[in-house]
Amino acid sequence: MTVSLLSHRRLTASAALTAALAGLLAPATSASAAPTAIRTQAPAPDMAGIVAALESAMANGAPGAMARYSGPEGVEGRAVGVRDRESGAAMDTRARFRIGSVSKTFSSVVLLQLVEEGRLMLDASVNTYLEELLPDDRITVRHLLTHRSGLADYTNAMFEETVPGFEAVRNRVFGYQELVDLSLAEPRTTEPGAAYAYSNANFAVVGMLIEKLTGRPVADAYQRRIIKPLGLRETAYVHPDTRIKGTHVRGYLHPDETGAPLVDSTEQTASWAQSAGAVISSPADLNTFTSALMRGRLLSPATLEAMTTVTPTDGTDTRFYGLGLRRYDLSCGTRVYGHTGTVQGYYTYAFSTRDGRRSLSALANTSNRGAANTALGNTLEAAFCGKRPASAPNARSAEPSGTAVHLPLRAERDLPERH
Repeated sequence: MTVSLLSHRRLTASAALTAALAGLLAPATSASAAPTAIRTQAPAPDMAGIVAALESAMANGAPGAMARYSGPEGVEGRAVGVRDRESGAAMDTRARFRIGSVSKTFSSVVLLQLVEEGRLMLDASVNTYLEELLPDDRITVRHLLTHRSGLADYTNAMFEETVPGFEAVRNRVFGYQELVDLSLAEPRTTEPGAAYAYSNANFAVVGMLIEKLTGRPVADAYQRRIIKPLGLRETAYVHPDTRIKGTHVRGYLHPDETGAPLVDSTEQTASWAQSAGAVISSPADLNTFTSALMRGRLLSPATLEAMTTVTPTDGTDTRFYGLGLRRYDLSCGTRVYGHTGTVQGYYTYAFSTRDGRRSLSALANTSNRGAANTALGNTLEAAFCGKRPASAPNARSAEPSGTAVHLPLRAERDLPERH
């Protein structure tokens, strides 16, 4: 998005925009804004460490893996293994793939642009815009974006058995209302605003809001507001088409049964996910997207500040969630913002530093294999923290020296998994 487009949106927004932005920074329960980081010389990316993480993902069940780093030093890409087990085609950092829940950040950007335009309020009830959709008027738009609504994640039941669950929906086309109804058939997980509880149902409702307020499909909003302005040539939202056009990575799903053959899960509607996880992209496009977002090319400074105001997702004091955006605090003190993604056959990481100067996208073409996901996540440490001190391999160091050392954490799950 060019500066002129952003300026135009600011100038033409209605008087409600002022009120909307005034409410943007109202914190969710227990929300914590990131303190200003001390500027230090950024370490060079450890490309050997990135390769080691990719190879570890392969050792833990992925047919292939790749990563692309972009920073002041330039662009570096690494790939191991294959993107297609049948043909033997090597993994390719130019190839497209399903990015899973990284799509949530795309959806959040669109919805926050609509907030800037005065078309909805973050702290208004969802039912203000989607009348009688939800059984509780206390659930707000902000609760959806921060996973604090209490709406059950319908994928827990849908994929209780990994492969049978996937095959049952591989070619199915859902309406948003059907997905919401699946969620509402389950008990709610928390009271609205009480606690973080990740749920794909939240972003099904976000998709409904986008379509209600724009009068157009989500695909149109992505295209006009993000894909075209940023020149993301390899990014698309093709739902309900099952194909990935052009050079692409094939995805492989691990069955729940140990030793069972991998299932090629590439072709699917991804209709169970839609605005929660159906975008297709490439490493270069994801780097461009996360960097542009952090540089303020898509949102105003006030809105971006709201998006990056976070609450913890666990007790490690290293993982947080804002408005459709994860923050990870790395061992070297660097904070990175972006999202993880899981869709059948694909694990994705797409993160950038807060100034947008350094970005990393990484992929492993498997899923239902948590160890592979955790291994892939180690690309973040290698990319943004550089080479580890010889005295502390494979550890999260703390300061001052002599304090506790933390081992790498297990990957967060965007879908239910058995391994």
